[in-house]
Amino acid sequence: MKIVRRDYIPDGPGSVKMVPEEADDLWLAYNLIATGDTVLAVTVRKVLRQAASGGRDAERVKLKLEIKVEAVDYDKEGSVLRIRGRNILENEHVKIGAFHTLEIELHRPFVLRKALNKFFDNVLTAFLKHIDFNVVRCAVIASPGFTRDQFHRHLLLEAERKQLRPIIENKSRIILVHTTSGYKHSLREVLDAPNVMNIIKDTKAAEEVRALKEFFNMLSNVRSCDIATRQKYVNLVKSVKDSGGTALIFSSMHVSGEQLAQLTGIAAILRFPLPDLEDIEM
Repeated sequence: MKIVRRDYIPDGPGSVKMVPEEADDLWLAYNLIATGDTVLAVTVRKVLRQAASGGRDAERVKLKLEIKVEAVDYDKEGSVLRIRGRNILENEHVKIGAFHTLEIELHRPFVLRKALNKFFDNVLTAFLKHIDFNVVRCAVIASPGFTRDQFHRHLLLEAERKQLRPIIENKSRIILVHTTSGYKHSLREVLDAPNVMNIIKDTKAAEEVRALKEFFNMLSNVRSCDIATRQKYVNLVKSVKDSGGTALIFSSMHVSGEQLAQLTGIAAILRFPLPDLEDIEM
């Protein structure tokens, strides 16, 4: 995706002009654009003109329209993004409020304006629904750029305005962390952050991260990662525990579990050297 221009207003909406250069960029835009956003692009619309004969002729005219998004559809086969909504930009051919569908294709620029306050309200609703400070030790707000700071400010202001006691009484347990991206793999950066690790250092998640990190550090000296995946996981876990070892089961939904899956899905930190299988006489 080529970013042509970025315009951000502190504590307000922002806009980005971008050009999709490959099919994956259209998929990215499909996931970025949400109901309530606005999209500005050049489009083609059929208009009727009065002919000299008294009749009306149809003509396709290029227009620049900005619509408030109501629905988004991604056509993978045709590599086109269809965005349906109502026009909000005055135009001689299309009335304000009229429905129109923008078709965003490869190499066709468009401007996306995000409804940031609505996004923050949705995140706040999810925060109140899922974060129970009687259970969790801390809540982490992470992002690249300054979005985390903007949302944190929005969170505290709304908490004061609506007297949201769970947030007001636990605001010291809300931690801000910088990440390099907004994708799931950045959860590793969150768990590695010192201010987060100090709070969750004796939790299961922290134990999993430490174990996997130690395994990665030892990986250059352990050359058995190509061993075929063991089939009897239950018996293996039991034998490890019977031998005084510790067995950790990683969630496949967690970033550490995804990383482990790339290493056949099973790994061990040994306290003694293990020869290569090629060196063992069968």
